[in-house]
Amino acid sequence: MKGIIKKVDEKGYGFITVEGRKDIFFHANDCSESNFKDMKPGDAVTFDTAESDKGPKAVNVVLDMGMDQAANNSDNFAEEGADEEQAA
Repeated sequence: MKGIIKKVDEKGYGFITVEGRKDIFFHANDCSESNFKDMKPGDAVTFDTAESDKGPKAVNVVLDMGMDQAANNSDNFAEEGADEEQAA
């Protein structure tokens, strides 16, 4: 499933917004790549869901480095290369 980080807290938990659903809780321990410290509001993530005592929660949460992020990185690289060519 895909969503957007709504909130992360220094205490080790956060919430993910998914269109058409209630926000989903997650804990730092549920981040499969130990990347909780890199997450910030607005970041895209992919995750699975599991049931907990308090309802559904996100597990296997991973920052989504999908096509949008890859495109942004390649655009930045192309711009840097163009600047270097103009300087030469």
